[in-house]
Amino acid sequence: MIQMIKTNKKLVPHLSEIIEDEGIYVDISNKIKDDEIVIIKVDDYYKSLKQNHGLKSVDFIVVVDCACNTFAMYLLEFKNIKKPKNLKFGEINEKFKNTIDDFLSIRFENIFDNDKFRYKKIFLYLVSDLYKDRGDHENFEEYIKYRKKIGKKDTLKTEMNLANKLYKFRNHLLRIEFDFPPNPIICKVT
Repeated sequence: MIQMIKTNKKLVPHLSEIIEDEGIYVDISNKIKDDEIVIIKVDDYYKSLKQNHGLKSVDFIVVVDCACNTFAMYLLEFKNIKKPKNLKFGEINEKFKNTIDDFLSIRFENIFDNDKFRYKKIFLYLVSDLYKDRGDHENFEEYIKYRKKIGKKDTLKTEMNLANKLYKFRNHLLRIEFDFPPNPIICKVT
């Protein structure tokens, strides 16, 4: 699958080396080799179409080769906003729906909906540094302290709004999860 994506003439101009948008980034595990991952800037693909019919999409799709024609796929939407009340859940849901229903299931069905490939896990993430006080963490313990501090703020409403909508792709029922950068860390699923 990775090679099919990296050689697809329609996708090549929209491949990326990093996962960063709107000043937000996601880390990639250092255990993943360059030939085991592909990063597609999906919203750039749609912007490049002459007639995109106003379709909005997530920012990135990341596919990781987990061995033996099994893959992990991450659909990532980044939002750089100041407060959770500024999140437009209808727009976020529309982006994930369009990406699954159009990009994965129609336009590039021969790659993503191909029976030769199995998905160990498909992740949907909204990534946002809502509170702007993340800072850099020197170790995991510092990061856990930060997450507990953030947990005291109103993320429950955000998480509940995202969990209300279910998506289906290749017999996987999916929900959007909410996380703070540099998470989710892109890794292989074993």
